Amino acid sequence: MPKGRSSRFLPFVAFCAALLVAPASAGAVNQVTFSQVGNLTRDREYPGAALLPDGRVLVAGGYDSNGLGIYLDSADLFDPKTGTFSPLGATMSVGRYAPSVASLPDGRVLVAGGYQGSQDVASAQVFDPKSGTFSDVGSLGSARDSAFAAPLPDGRVLIGGGYSNGDTLDSTEIFNPQTNSFSPGPGMPVHTYGTAAAVISGGKILLAGGYNGSDDLASSFVFDPSNSTFTPVISLPVPSYAPAGASLPQGRALIVGGEDGNVIDETTTALIFEPATSSLSTSGISGLIHKREEAAAVELNDGRVLVAGGWADDHSIDTAEVLSVPSNSFKAKLKGQKVTLKVSTQGVAQTTDTSTKVATTAKKKKKPKLVKTTKKRGGPGKITVKIKLTKRGAAQFAGKGKLRVRVVYTPDQGVAATKKLKLRAGT
Repeated sequence: MPKGRSSRFLPFVAFCAALLVAPASAGAVNQVTFSQVGNLTRDREYPGAALLPDGRVLVAGGYDSNGLGIYLDSADLFDPKTGTFSPLGATMSVGRYAPSVASLPDGRVLVAGGYQGSQDVASAQVFDPKSGTFSDVGSLGSARDSAFAAPLPDGRVLIGGGYSNGDTLDSTEIFNPQTNSFSPGPGMPVHTYGTAAAVISGGKILLAGGYNGSDDLASSFVFDPSNSTFTPVISLPVPSYAPAGASLPQGRALIVGGEDGNVIDETTTALIFEPATSSLSTSGISGLIHKREEAAAVELNDGRVLVAGGWADDHSIDTAEVLSVPSNSFKAKLKGQKVTLKVSTQGVAQTTDTSTKVATTAKKKKKPKLVKTTKKRGGPGKITVKIKLTKRGAAQFAGKGKLRVRVVYTPDQGVAATKKLKLRAGT
């Protein structure tokens, strides 16, 4: 939706904002890039997207600026196996531009609020992938579009900010999937809409950019659900409206696209947020193929990220692209009490214990640790890691002459892969 709200009922003149890049840091890690996938079945400016239990993605609502312009009540399904979109047969109760969309623990998808062409709406629905239909749930306390939505660790969903029929909001609401109802949440430190959101390590939520009704925002915050607080973190490189956010492997977050608030034009920028250092960087990641703002972004089951739809060059768009992740495949060879991994990317190799919880007559207990965790960074090429045994592990190995070891390889910016190897005496 245009920031210039006087023109919001007209076929749009793009007037939104988002992210530019932070300088690349030294010692770049694996380069990850975007690749083109099939187009949406129609243009969708500011749709919402969420992952389904079978790995597909629901992309719902948005605005199609072709012709007289349509506020969409339809949805598409993205199949990551084929890289293509197909139309969903069911439709929502109303057209929803900029709805708040999030996956629920039971596999359903929440679709709340949005703008339907004449006003913002408070109604909400859930999509059930089992039946392929939308059904009504309780309404938001405040009608809102362009609000962020992010799942909380306990399965509820936090919805915050947004634009509500002339007002820019700083309120939040929490959806409870057990009762299918909303309740008031904690107040935000800023009035904002068009803010990117992504879950990061520890179940916290990164919030980046937005628009406060008069100015684009460079501010970013981390919401901690354990104490319901918003903590300021590193600012974006430029004031930014309507970037897209998605989770990444290892608890990080991706912020992409949007409009540079300084030059009022969409960008191809991609940034990675590192929670451990609260830093943003372009190191190791390429930009988007297509510039865009008001796009939807969601992490796929394999760690890749889908970015779909949006607005660019004064019209809605139907293009989509996927961020790759570095290969986590590896070969491992044992020699003595060392394991050598052969990898094609840079990352961290580790040896660790294979212990799991086992049932007893009393309660579940952890098996005693037999192998200490040892890590080593390296690659591409060979990485050799020592296998260090605990006292109990050394005694068992001496007695039986064999022991199972778990080997894990995690590429930088990628997803971990695991193998179990059998350590034998005399090898």
